[in-house]
Amino acid sequence: MRRILVANRGEIARRVFRTARAMGIQTVAVYSEPDADAPFVRDADMAIALRGSTSAETYLDVDQILEAVRRSGADAVHPGYGFLSENPAFAEAVTAAGYTWIGPTPDSIRAMALKVEAKRLAAAAGVPLVPGAELPDGIDDGSVARLAEEVGYPLMVKASAGGGGKGMRIVESAPELADALASARREAQASFGDPTVFLERYLTRSRHVEVQVFGDMHGNVVHLGERECSIQRRHQKIVEESPSPGLASHLAQPMYDAAVSLASSIGYVGAGTVEFIVAGEGADQTFYFLEMNTRLQVEHPVTEMVTGIDLVEWQIRVARGEALPRSQDEIVPCGHAIEVRLYAEDPARGYLPNTGILHAFAVPQDVRVDSGVESGSEVSAYYDPMLAKIIAHAADRQTATQSLALALRGATVHGLITNRDSLVAILESGRFIVGDTTTAFLDEEPATLDAAVPGIVLDRHSVAVLAEATPTRDGVAPGWRNVPAVRELIGLERLGGDARVLAYQRSRDGVVAGVLDGEANPYADEPRDLGAIGVRTRGGTAFVTVGGVEAPCRISRYDDLICVDDPLWSTQWREQPRFADREAQAGARGPSTPVPGTVTLVEVTVGDRVTAGQTLVVLEAMKMEHRITADSDGVVTEVLVEPGQSVDAHAVVAVLEVAQETE
Repeated sequence: MRRILVANRGEIARRVFRTARAMGIQTVAVYSEPDADAPFVRDADMAIALRGSTSAETYLDVDQILEAVRRSGADAVHPGYGFLSENPAFAEAVTAAGYTWIGPTPDSIRAMALKVEAKRLAAAAGVPLVPGAELPDGIDDGSVARLAEEVGYPLMVKASAGGGGKGMRIVESAPELADALASARREAQASFGDPTVFLERYLTRSRHVEVQVFGDMHGNVVHLGERECSIQRRHQKIVEESPSPGLASHLAQPMYDAAVSLASSIGYVGAGTVEFIVAGEGADQTFYFLEMNTRLQVEHPVTEMVTGIDLVEWQIRVARGEALPRSQDEIVPCGHAIEVRLYAEDPARGYLPNTGILHAFAVPQDVRVDSGVESGSEVSAYYDPMLAKIIAHAADRQTATQSLALALRGATVHGLITNRDSLVAILESGRFIVGDTTTAFLDEEPATLDAAVPGIVLDRHSVAVLAEATPTRDGVAPGWRNVPAVRELIGLERLGGDARVLAYQRSRDGVVAGVLDGEANPYADEPRDLGAIGVRTRGGTAFVTVGGVEAPCRISRYDDLICVDDPLWSTQWREQPRFADREAQAGARGPSTPVPGTVTLVEVTVGDRVTAGQTLVVLEAMKMEHRITADSDGVVTEVLVEPGQSVDAHAVVAVLEVAQETE
């Protein structure tokens, strides 16, 4: 094996390149049109362009990928995770063309690829299953309803051919079932090319615990301990750690044995993960089989950190026919590792993805960072909004938690709204600290989704923005006079936060300021007094004084965006225009798209009467489904989009004539 093509993109492509390079193996990247300038393309020894922009047109196009392998002269293919990594037909095509497939055999992938079939195999291996029901092709609505009652509510509709939270819907009661089925099937078809779904009991306040397994071509199968991945948004993991803080000691070995037994029963080769749901507490705790992922997991770094094993290196060695480098007795975990996924999204607004330019990106070097971006990268609407995985490893869980939280606080992330503050709030919450991390965590701790920046920090940072927006020369502000000046106003809008107006007044003794928050009237309401303010710069750092207290801040400007970072908090601001944008106001004629994406469904036609909250259009963006709804009762007078159409952010999808109130 001398040259590997990675049939993937972003962070995982860079991760594979890193290990391949260390092993003296050349690397090849493939890339779509939106990814032409992405860091992973430059990291490879050579790169092949794919025609198209969407996943279906590029990274899921088997013919294009195989042609790229041939043109590049690669002799092996690593699929990464997602895309074609668990597609048995792709694995077969790679091997049939004479290339080495760095992954499990097509038969093993096929055995576990469809969750329904995987559950049958797990049951045959004696692994307990969560109560559920299959939905055969052509099943009628009445039969589905009866099966759902037998499974019991709440239940989950799950795509059979995939993972990553796609094609999954929680159903609390019978009236929600039909819509959830349709939505899950639609998303499953778009993500995996297979609309098959099944029903499964939804176990509340459970834990999601998985076991990393590894097999070779000589019949050896080992486990590398467990990871807990219970904290999830939209059924997609955002915090992972090893070992699990809540797994009962009596359950660990039986779970390891079940995972190894299942992998052995299908002759498993390479890296895989057997996922379980763990219910109950203490002596009553038990586990059920969920699924097996026949690939490297996104969260594999936490296992690497606690075992000291490079899992990608093991994948390559096993694909070359070598035996596993270590036996089970030689795999000894050490310490605790925690990983968080940094996304370009706004948790406080339903995890709304954010696109645009990442002006600056840097994380303190005392943690591991696996990223697909760098300063200047563009985050598009075509792919998952994950920017990076940040991982801390320490001798104990408390130290790992604190190190990771501090690294997140000290990270520079300019230009996009991210879930950084939410991740810090999770890590610093009382429940996380004591290990109470069930799948209900985010539902029960909603404050972590909209982590509040302390008022004194907002005051200090807005003063820093004022200094940047109204610069001085030689320490003297424009318009200085030796008598008190009139009060001046500057409106500031914080990305992902509220707007405020800063009222300031210059005098011979300096500048005094006040703040009007929210909807306050800057011309009638009295501002909250901040007292004397000041900013002095030394060595590139601005020392900002508010109320007699000084603190260091870094101020960065990118056109109209001003970013402020102190040792513990970061905020991003734009100065609000003094006069309304008439053109923007004229464009706000109806419900619009929150992000760029592709219209997958239009549920109304001209003349339809709609009610507030009713779905008008379904948009697919960043591997998520977004529903554009009516904000009031009315009649549809225009429909401006159609299925398959690509739209920009803030594009109006329909025009409504608002219903007039009657007596």
